[in-house]
Amino acid sequence: MAKAWINSVQSSGQLTVFAGPGFTGGMWATVLKDAIVAFNNLMTAKGVKLKLTTTTKKPSESGGADINLEAVASKASFSYGGAQYSKTFDGNGLHGSTLPVEVEQSGKSSGIEKAFVFVPQTPRKAEKARQVGAKVREFILVHELVHAAGLSNDDQTLDDVLCFPAELQEGRTAADDRLHPWGGLAGNMPPYILSNKTLKKLQSIWP
Repeated sequence: MAKAWINSVQSSGQLTVFAGPGFTGGMWATVLKDAIVAFNNLMTAKGVKLKLTTTTKKPSESGGADINLEAVASKASFSYGGAQYSKTFDGNGLHGSTLPVEVEQSGKSSGIEKAFVFVPQTPRKAEKARQVGAKVREFILVHELVHAAGLSNDDQTLDDVLCFPAELQEGRTAADDRLHPWGGLAGNMPPYILSNKTLKKLQSIWP
């Protein structure tokens, strides 16, 4: 179910992104820039009032980034607001995980305060296969950034960038690799597609 961010963030129309150590070098560092541009262009083209910007300030209870990104090999973990989270994660997979932290007042959620996004450190088709190329990583990251915007796993589709599962179209080289919704209900991405169903949910939480 779509969930809005807290009022102070929602009213700004902006989410700030902090890149963790897994994004400071290598292909993920390069892909991050392209993924943010692609995400922002998609939101603009579809009339969603949301823009991503980067920051060097980690998320903290006193402020910092809204979204924390990390590429991990085997475990997704974070601590925030006195809560601890740790879960096994497939660092060789082709999908990520986004964990929103919601603020509660009087036992009810008042919106998302932070989001922690994890992507596979070495994404590949199989354990001993070569790593996939930049465009597949970009798809994975754009998908997770849509989740970070406020859409949950229950909002996933079969025909746009929020699809699950996605199917790998392996190219002759890593640079030719692409992902598309399983069964070919939409073509290889990029360019990225937002279905009307996904678009309406984004517009409802970023008015």
